[in-house]
Amino acid sequence: MKILSKQTERRHHKRFAVIGSPVAMMKPGPSRPGKVTCISPDSVEIVYDQINGTQLAETDELDILAADFVRPIYLEGLPVKLISDDSASGFRDLTARKRVLVFDHLTTDQRNQLQSFIYSFAY
Repeated sequence: MKILSKQTERRHHKRFAVIGSPVAMMKPGPSRPGKVTCISPDSVEIVYDQINGTQLAETDELDILAADFVRPIYLEGLPVKLISDDSASGFRDLTARKRVLVFDHLTTDQRNQLQSFIYSFAY
């Protein structure tokens, strides 16, 4: 009988699916914003369209904008590091890519804004 070992969870925080249509501008990155699909207090997953088949540079900074009927949330200048950038196999569009970024040295204000975003737009 084969014994399956439980795979060790590498993530420190749980990722939450994002509701609505919050967008992210990656700097440097594509000229069009990407859609935020999953987020945690230490990472974010963004689906974006690859432009003309070119490989994008590593993203150093991220802006996230989410519109709400009560109040908009704008997270500006979040420092990030690239974890992965793969083709998004679950999407019909062949130019769609999924980029996972980890937040790097956020200020206290940025952490509070990020937590507010997670409470408002993630489940």
